[in-house]
Amino acid sequence: MDVRDAESGRPVKRFKHQSYNETLKDVHLPSALNQAKFDNEIPDGSSHFHEALDHWRQLNLSPAFLVFANKADGLSASMPLLLHHWKDILNLWATAVEESDYEGLIALADLLQKLAHDLRTTILPVYLDLLSRLYSYLPRKIPAPTLTALLSALSALFKYLLIPSADAGLLDQSWSSLRDVLPKCNPEVQRAVAEVWGATLRRLKSAVRERAVELIAEDVDGLEDACAWMVVFACESVSQTLHTATASIVTPLLKHHLACAEPEKTYTLLRRLLTALIHHCKGPEQFSAVADALLDQVAALVQGLVDEKDHEPLRRMLEVLAVVCSVRQGSRLSQKQISIILSHVAAIPLTESLQASLLKLTVAALIAGELSLSLGPGRKVVEQSLQHPPFALQLYGSLAELQWGGWKLIALPNLLKAAPDLLHKEPRRTAELLATLYKKGMLGEVDAGFKVKFGEWARAKLSSWQKSEEQVFELASILALSGMIENMTELLVRLIEDTLAVQDPVADYEASYTNSSWVLASCMEALSKCRHSEWHQRVDLTLWTENVVQRWGWSEGVLGGMVSLIDAGCAPFNCV
Repeated sequence: MDVRDAESGRPVKRFKHQSYNETLKDVHLPSALNQAKFDNEIPDGSSHFHEALDHWRQLNLSPAFLVFANKADGLSASMPLLLHHWKDILNLWATAVEESDYEGLIALADLLQKLAHDLRTTILPVYLDLLSRLYSYLPRKIPAPTLTALLSALSALFKYLLIPSADAGLLDQSWSSLRDVLPKCNPEVQRAVAEVWGATLRRLKSAVRERAVELIAEDVDGLEDACAWMVVFACESVSQTLHTATASIVTPLLKHHLACAEPEKTYTLLRRLLTALIHHCKGPEQFSAVADALLDQVAALVQGLVDEKDHEPLRRMLEVLAVVCSVRQGSRLSQKQISIILSHVAAIPLTESLQASLLKLTVAALIAGELSLSLGPGRKVVEQSLQHPPFALQLYGSLAELQWGGWKLIALPNLLKAAPDLLHKEPRRTAELLATLYKKGMLGEVDAGFKVKFGEWARAKLSSWQKSEEQVFELASILALSGMIENMTELLVRLIEDTLAVQDPVADYEASYTNSSWVLASCMEALSKCRHSEWHQRVDLTLWTENVVQRWGWSEGVLGGMVSLIDAGCAPFNCV
């Protein structure tokens, strides 16, 4: 009987077409809970292999499998027979795998899993051969159920042979062969195999796990996605928590990143791992193992800072910490941990090589911290930055752009207090920052003392102004702040008259974007906003208009500035 939609009465499609890649998205390493079937009681003297063989003979009609089952049945009727004939059985298995279709391969892969469980390291001599045979199927376009069976078989080989093995080189050989085959595989197959290797990382002993992580870090190039999946799967656990092995995975990966010759690939790997774990964890408590490992590492680097050669590892560490403080606004860090980060930041010497990384971390940590934290170590960092004007201006500008909670209470008072000195040391950047804040209304109520000092600086700049790229930028900031400057009318009039006298305005305009046309238009707009009584006797609008029409008529900005002046003028005007 057709199933029909209750409203429209049309037949409901019970089967939805999926592409091959879509079917692979549902392939995952079977849960560890599925291994409970190994705990089922079996008759004394029997084996899981023989029990599974009987089971699959009832379900699978693949010719190659049936041939194998008939030959292996007598050889594995009891555990002693299985132990005695394991080489013969594996030879039969290898032949069956070569001749089998994908349906039969499901049963054969499951039987290999049972065999590994029964015999463990007894079959270690053929471990690499078995691994090679399973790996050879990964680049092929095999069905999802077959791939799932292969993943289970691989997981069993790693669990029962690789992990218990005392051969230190076996891990390197296993990874090398996996590293060779993964680039040939579909991306979804890479992801599925990464789940298997990630689960293996968890089970390895600490010393061996560290070596396994180093192998991944050394071979990231060309396998960026797969390597990221491996470490992410190894670290994530159920219920928005992290696995107990997480710290022992993150730490060697971080150490390799700090010491390697080409850190770009490992930084991307670390950034992906940390971002995934931050999104996975429920809160700071669940993420504490990773955060503590990072803080221990940065503390060791800061304490061991002696000369310039120590700056590069520290710079890399600051970049990694900035990721943790930035993702989800640092919500997976406790306030105590953020306080420790800011304390380390205050202790780091501000050199050119560290400036960019230190800026990222400082801004991210201040934004992540609560206001109470900003009043402690946060205030110290903000105030201390003023000893290095270029860094301080970038820091204050970033905090203002991000609307930091401590802006009005901490940052703005310190900026206004230090502004006169900053204008002397970094005139262009300081003026640009003040102008931006003024336009956004973030300067607040500026006291008279600041206005006087800034006015003196601005008038001094305008009185000696000579056209250059640097001075045009400074002029733009001064004009934006003209509302705080008194007695600048005469200076504006002089600038306008000097600019009107430029020999070839068109050539000047084509030569640079900081051209006389912009200067003239901006100064006219600024003058039009001044009180008319201050400039009407000094300015001959008729003469200026004639000059503009004759020599600057091609410039929309200059014409607009002239119109603004005329509109602001109250004296009689004679049309040209």
